[in-house]
Amino acid sequence: MEKQKTKEVETAEILKNIKNIFSEKKCEEIQFMDLQNVNSYLTYFAIATAKTSTQARSAARDIEKYLKPLRKGQGIQNKSPHGTVAKDNSGWLVLDYGDIIVHIMEPDMRAYYDLEKLWGDAKFMDIA
Repeated sequence: MEKQKTKEVETAEILKNIKNIFSEKKCEEIQFMDLQNVNSYLTYFAIATAKTSTQARSAARDIEKYLKPLRKGQGIQNKSPHGTVAKDNSGWLVLDYGDIIVHIMEPDMRAYYDLEKLWGDAKFMDIA
């Protein structure tokens, strides 16, 4: 039980740092969702809107730099992305870190896919 509590605290710290990176990069509409009670293989979504693909890539690069040195077992399952979906000018970057999936979307993609509505049963998280 103690190990689970430690992991939750570390994950909260990771999500807070992701939020800070989104803010530093001037991303908008920042949302965090807890999917644990909705889906058996997804844990957290971190979602933000970037006005341009350059801004999205910059935020993704800084998140990757932040998570890379963290060791396995300190919050999220794997600090190296399981996959990065980043097609030029697609308007949507996805960084898959196992426990945390980061979505950085341009406004038209964000509006079209509306992940918050799609995963509407998930719990929204207030990351301070």
